[in-house]
Amino acid sequence: MALSRDRPVIDICRLCGITKPLTFEHVTPRGAFNAFPRYYPPAQELLANQVEGTPMSGNVTLNPTGAGAYTFCEKCNNKCGRYAMHFIEWAIAWRNAMDAQRPSNYVGLTQATRRARIMKQIMSMFLSANPPGFGAINPEVRRYVKNATSIGLPPALRVFAGLTPTLDARQAAVTGYLSLHRPSSTFSEIAFAPFIITMTIGSAPPDDRLRDITFLAQSGWDDRPDTTLELPVMEFTGPIPGVFNPW
Repeated sequence: MALSRDRPVIDICRLCGITKPLTFEHVTPRGAFNAFPRYYPPAQELLANQVEGTPMSGNVTLNPTGAGAYTFCEKCNNKCGRYAMHFIEWAIAWRNAMDAQRPSNYVGLTQATRRARIMKQIMSMFLSANPPGFGAINPEVRRYVKNATSIGLPPALRVFAGLTPTLDARQAAVTGYLSLHRPSSTFSEIAFAPFIITMTIGSAPPDDRLRDITFLAQSGWDDRPDTTLELPVMEFTGPIPGVFNPW
């Protein structure tokens, strides 16, 4: 049941791309409401339960320190710590705004925001959520996260956001979403309250309600402008990425 690490995890760091001992990377940061144990049923079993109604076995894996995995080396993990505090402040502000403005379908917030540092944290989370190959074929993303002065994302990548009160977490590496009613989508997803964050690759987001926040990446390291956003509040009940409850 418990996640046990009696020996070092040695693999490719998803930020620097070098094989070395890895440390545990919280996704989202520990201070962004991710300091509690998380329980994970087997993914295939959970999907079969949602799609076919197959009973759950009750087997789970425990991450005692929160959601995340061994994906970054110590040096890269420490480097991303300079972004995490700004993302944490952002998450707390949006959670407070959502609590104050519900049951509205949209929540607005104007806040002086370190846009670059928040987006660098977001992109570090997508590097962590995807296999090492994602960073290898997208070196611009690794460079953007590693270098404080780097500005902008590759043209094919866009980042969308929403809010959720759903306490279940959901994370997906790059996957596809096909629908008869809307364009297909290629995306990666991190859904952990209060945020739903989706990174698309050359496509529209899986749900049109999500709001484009890619512009945050165009700010410089020391920029702290007032940022006004209105984000949708969306809930989800299953493990399938990109699928959210209708209003």
